[in-house]
Amino acid sequence: MNARLSFRGLVAVPTLAVLLAAAACSGEPTAAGESQPPARITVQVGADPEEAAVYRSLVSAYKEAGGGEVELVTVARGDHLTRLSTAFTSGDAPDVFLINYREYAPFVQRGAVAPAGPLLERQGLKTADYYEEPLKAFSYQDALQCMPQNISSLVVYWNRALFRQAGVTPPKAGWSWAEFVATAKALTKGPVKGVGIDPSITRMAPFIWSSGGSIVDDDKTPTRTTLHEPRARAALQAMVDLVGTGATPSKQQLAAQDVDEQFMTGKLAMFLSSRVEVPALREQRGLDFDVAGLPVLGTPASVLHSDAYCVASSSQHQDAAAKFIAYAVGQQGQTITALGGRTVPSLRSVATSPAFLSPSRPPASSQVFLDAIPQLRHTPVTPAWPEVEDVIGNQLQRAFQDGVPLDEVLAAIRAEADPLLRRR
Repeated sequence: MNARLSFRGLVAVPTLAVLLAAAACSGEPTAAGESQPPARITVQVGADPEEAAVYRSLVSAYKEAGGGEVELVTVARGDHLTRLSTAFTSGDAPDVFLINYREYAPFVQRGAVAPAGPLLERQGLKTADYYEEPLKAFSYQDALQCMPQNISSLVVYWNRALFRQAGVTPPKAGWSWAEFVATAKALTKGPVKGVGIDPSITRMAPFIWSSGGSIVDDDKTPTRTTLHEPRARAALQAMVDLVGTGATPSKQQLAAQDVDEQFMTGKLAMFLSSRVEVPALREQRGLDFDVAGLPVLGTPASVLHSDAYCVASSSQHQDAAAKFIAYAVGQQGQTITALGGRTVPSLRSVATSPAFLSPSRPPASSQVFLDAIPQLRHTPVTPAWPEVEDVIGNQLQRAFQDGVPLDEVLAAIRAEADPLLRRR
């Protein structure tokens, strides 16, 4: 059975009568005391094709429940921020947009976001029902700016068949960095590489924190990077040393295929990513995969991966926008996206339900994401952070793929990124 059809049937049909009844009294009053459907709104999300199918199912269920008309705009993830910026500049912004916590601060700074907290309170949403970590990440300037849909973390995706063929023991909770490296080397056979790790700060941060290091001088108001300091540098050196073993894809292989594509096609036994990969991996015929927690350099640590729905301050239909968001992050909406594989639900009741945890839909070990919650930290929320991330990623790529000495790279990061953080 097609995965997209299966989760649609499981959610929308059994709950339709209940949802319609709940929506019947939610229209906007008219002068005659009657009600009318909420205004039509536009919702923009950055999504790959498999993710987009999940969001289309969400919007369809919302419409069927009497929620109102929604125009869903799906944009390739790499183009999402550019499209948003252009839309705001041209005065044609969507009413609602989905964005990662690392990227929303610049929109708040320019006054493009209507704080979600008061809008959602009017919809009856109770933030106490949700995990605290993403709520904190989306609180900026003393207000909840956007409402998180997920509480994902960084995990290790692994290919069961390649582990069996290599005679390698499956990953276990709390495995050490040495065990991780040994596993990657043992899986590297012929055309298969052991592990793929993008040289981004969201991939490096958990290991830096695990080793007792930091990425900036102050998480709330950073003024400089600290990747050059001893404990952070040691974690980065461990990564560079892993690349040096030959257990990771070469620069040429990465130019031909990203790590997720190599994993899907059996060229890569493990890779590090968040829950976002699941819809596409489920669609890959014959792929038997699961997830495991991150290896530990010192103290267990992971990094938050969370997206949230924001309301544009320019929207003329903010109540209708909040109504959609309340549905999307509510019991039914989060059940739909959980069954579709896209999210680790931010709503506690759905995260601990079979919609997310059932082992009948890969990955069987989804509990790994929930086990990581006590270990989660998030990168700084500041308007300069997207630019800082780009600098760090571009420079670390030189160390990972071009053999540039790590200290040279770290000096370049300080020279380029620190002025961005000090810019107010």
